[in-house]
Amino acid sequence: MTELNTVLPVAWNALVDALCRAAPHLRATLAPEIARFTQARLTSGGLSAAFNTSLLAYNGCPLEFTVATSKPQALACTLDPFLPRFTENRRMAAFSRHVQHIVAGSPQDNVEACFAAMEEIQSRSTQPLRFGSWLGRKYSPDGVKTKVYSEVNGDALDQVSLPGAVEKFSAAACRRAGLSLLMVGYYPQQADAPREYYFQWHSARITHADIATVMRFFECGSLLPALTSLLDQALTQTLNGQTFPPTTYGFSLSCGQDGAPESVTLFVMAASFFGDNSRVFPGVQALLRQNDQTLPLLQQVMTAEIPVQFNVVGFSVDRQSRSGLSCTFSPQNSRFNVLPLKPTSSTAQPGSPGLKTLLAQQCAGGAFAAHVRTPDGRWHQDENAFVTAQVLRTLAYTPQTAACIEKALDFLIACEIRPSHFSFWPPDAHPQWMKNQKICADIDDTAIITELLYKFGRISRMQVRQTLAQMNGYQVRQVDPRLKAGQHQWAECQSFYTWMQDDNDISQLDCCVNTNALILLQTLADDGGVMPPACTRILNMLSQAVQWSGDDFDRLSLLTPYYAHPGEWHATLIYARQAGVPQLTPVINALARWQLPAGQPESPLYRRHDGRYLWTSPVLNHFRTLAQTEYAEEKDEYIS
Repeated sequence: MTELNTVLPVAWNALVDALCRAAPHLRATLAPEIARFTQARLTSGGLSAAFNTSLLAYNGCPLEFTVATSKPQALACTLDPFLPRFTENRRMAAFSRHVQHIVAGSPQDNVEACFAAMEEIQSRSTQPLRFGSWLGRKYSPDGVKTKVYSEVNGDALDQVSLPGAVEKFSAAACRRAGLSLLMVGYYPQQADAPREYYFQWHSARITHADIATVMRFFECGSLLPALTSLLDQALTQTLNGQTFPPTTYGFSLSCGQDGAPESVTLFVMAASFFGDNSRVFPGVQALLRQNDQTLPLLQQVMTAEIPVQFNVVGFSVDRQSRSGLSCTFSPQNSRFNVLPLKPTSSTAQPGSPGLKTLLAQQCAGGAFAAHVRTPDGRWHQDENAFVTAQVLRTLAYTPQTAACIEKALDFLIACEIRPSHFSFWPPDAHPQWMKNQKICADIDDTAIITELLYKFGRISRMQVRQTLAQMNGYQVRQVDPRLKAGQHQWAECQSFYTWMQDDNDISQLDCCVNTNALILLQTLADDGGVMPPACTRILNMLSQAVQWSGDDFDRLSLLTPYYAHPGEWHATLIYARQAGVPQLTPVINALARWQLPAGQPESPLYRRHDGRYLWTSPVLNHFRTLAQTEYAEEKDEYIS
């Protein structure tokens, strides 16, 4: 059996180690908890998506640290325990199970009633949960405390409130103040501890007058002069040195159980407030010097030259008008180390549904559904051509499947936006969640749709030739290894760009896209006996690409910028070999360690080239699992 790979951000363990060196007591508390948290990510099969698709940190990292001048020797750590899956249960019961695993050995008594109250609030919301809850751990030389940050929509808090909740935070009142309630922070084991409410400001612009309005809404007007003084100092560290730069702003209000305010914080996105990520620490240092304050743990991390992403900086004032600074940061996650995947005992997954059940999940319009996670953390059902085509690749044409296949083919034909140019969606079904961004026809959809239309008898061989003639207009014409872009080290002329447009960029050249094009080219070679010249060029490119990437996951990711997991390319290569494409075995073997772990009910499929949209499809995973068995579970029928 092939040993599989997994990945971990290069800076992940380095940052934890640096913090433990700065505060040795963390080795007995922080280090083992992070290790347990990390292991679940490593074994999830998500690879990089498990480390860059969280709402917690600016860069999507599910791990964040916070230091504050109010407690300079303490460290706060926040963890997002949930994976980027549409089917992930983000309710409080599931969160509680994650907490018990991460903090194993650390008592978590008397949390059930608190979690039950939060479950009641979250269940009343009209909106699905985006992140559910995050686990906070507060480490100091004296011990560890748990703080939980739970997602709360204002409309839910209107209907039912937490013990000690501030009643004036109705959704309507918050809107009038320019705020929307995002989450509540609380200590589930300390009933008398303050509760913290976190709000997002409605605009990327803010002024001193806006801040004064919010402070009055919080009934903290007397604290405004101290906060204003700190903010004026901070503005001198921005690029313009005078006004608040456009960025995301937020507020938190900490209240005692009697509802009386204890502190207020204005949060800013660190990089955009100070100018860029490299300007954050110098700006924070300047503020610390001005106020005779220190952040020793952060100083030691920066001295160790650990690559960190600064997330937010907080400017706080408490009810005694004492001002303070907080800074949150995460390990950078643009570079990854490759690790062997160590098998662990895990909860058994339910068996895959039978063929009849899966076919019944076909959408009314003929597609098979995917789900897409948009940058705001929301999941949307998506009926697209590519997932539908991938499902059809698992199916043989039988009396049981015929009607579904024909209906799916009708949907694929509707994705033709002009002759021989197919797109991800039908032209009249562009999704609302991407309403401001249009995409053109692409080689990937055009190749796989044409392959299937020909396979199932909807188009002729001549029509396949016509489509290939159109695709040839989007071939790479120049490759120069002297140029900087890494693609020039392995690309070949006559390979295909991803997009069927005039102004193509070689940085978006995709080897899996070209594998699908190769499968279509092989269709003509099978019928006519002559392999088109582009086949040889693409085969050479695929071989050169895997040699160039070697054991480097970052390079491997550059080979398939539109695929969120190299296992998708590996699966496509196996399908291509089964379709008769020759000389692929060395490339398949080179990628064998990047297969998905067996039995994954949901996995990362596709992404936008910048990673900000992520597609999954549980139904596709189930069809693939079923196709890999010798017989279907129902009526012993072959499906592939």
